[in-house]
This record gives sequence, C-alpha cells and structure tokens, in this order.
Amino acid sequence: MKRVRWLSAKWPVSIRTLGAKMKTQLFAPNSFDGFVIDRIRDNAIDARFIEKLAYQETTTDPFGNQEVFDRVVYRDVDFTLFSEFPNIELRNSQRSTKEFVSKLLELCNFSLTVTPVSVNLLDWVQAFQQRIDQKILVDSLQVSGLELEDGVRAKILLRGERDVREALQHISVKKKFVLEMVQVKVMMGSQIVPIHLTSSGSMKVSANHLNELLPLLRSSLPAPLA
Repeated sequence: MKRVRWLSAKWPVSIRTLGAKMKTQLFAPNSFDGFVIDRIRDNAIDARFIEKLAYQETTTDPFGNQEVFDRVVYRDVDFTLFSEFPNIELRNSQRSTKEFVSKLLELCNFSLTVTPVSVNLLDWVQAFQQRIDQKILVDSLQVSGLELEDGVRAKILLRGERDVREALQHISVKKKFVLEMVQVKVMMGSQIVPIHLTSSGSMKVSANHLNELLPLLRSSLPAPLA
C-alpha cells in the first residue's frame, strides 16, 4: 500500500520563485540535507527532500569488548508543491516531516503558513464518486465521539457487505460524532480496489493503482472553508 498525505499552505512567493530558491539548496554528496528536483512548472514542483544522518553505533561482544561503528542513513520525503489547494502532497514520507517543513519555512523567509488538512469524509467520497464516474462502495468506516447520551461517547467501527453509510445515518440521528476513516472500494478493470481515506487528508491505495487514482483523489479533496 502507498500512503499519500496532503497539507495546506499559503505561499508568500510564486511556485517558480520557490523552485529557484530550492535550486540553491540541492542535495550533494557532502550535504546533510537538500533537495533533488525532478520538475518545476508554473503551478507545481515535483521533488524530494533528503536528510543525511550520521551517527556512531556501539556493540559489545560476549567478552565485554566494545566496538564503535560509523553509520549513515538517509531519509527522504517525496513531494509535490502546488500553487492551489491541496498545496503540499507527501508520498510515503516519514511520520515526522518537521525538518522538511522547517526547510520550506527557511526558503520562504519564515513567512510561510502550513496547516494540517481536516476533511469531511462523506463530502470527499461523494466528490470522488463523481470524478471516477462509477458507483463506489463504502464498506467500512470508523466513528469516534459518538454521543450516546450526556457524558457517554463511543468509538465504533462499522463493516458490511453493503454500503455502510446508511447504517451510519441510522445510528447517528441527532447525535454528535467524528468520522475518522472510511474504506472505499472501486472497480479498476476486473479488480476490486480498496482505498483508505482519513479525515486528516490522507489516503492509502495499492501501488499498482496509485498513478490512476491519485489525480482523482487529489482533485476531489474538499478545499477548506475560507
């Protein structure tokens, strides 16, 4: 499964200008961090951010003798920056993207605003269904904070052989809840392909269908309210 996550940003400069600044900090053999740029367009940048981490590892043999080894590891963030929402797309990145975001802030003279994405999943599913132009099945969803009565809330996972959105409507009538995750199934050729969507603006799908589905999921992602 391949994971993609989106963030919202307010760019203080044009994408072309940001790309020019990134070119001044390319990753090189003697670098500790930097960018590898694939393509720069007027409205998007495809690139990777790479960190080089050097450290020492100490091991002890059965006789109590210690040996110290120098280790080097590389972490990379595969990303696309867009002029329009969703502004930052992260593909299979590390859980922590602190260094990557810090580097973007530095390039923008710390006048950049980056915020997490919060998505209405039912709106996302509906928009995606219109984009892919076929009936889709939501066979799993996770709800938290479902208010059963005053002071009592539940976290529920609904699964079914048919679409579970109707069941959600039945159990949540006049109740507060947070929809955290859904699993959508679509037909791709002769295959049924599951897609995991979360309310934090991320998705998972098999690598075999990523290139086909990613543009549709990206374009159907609901933009935040102004």
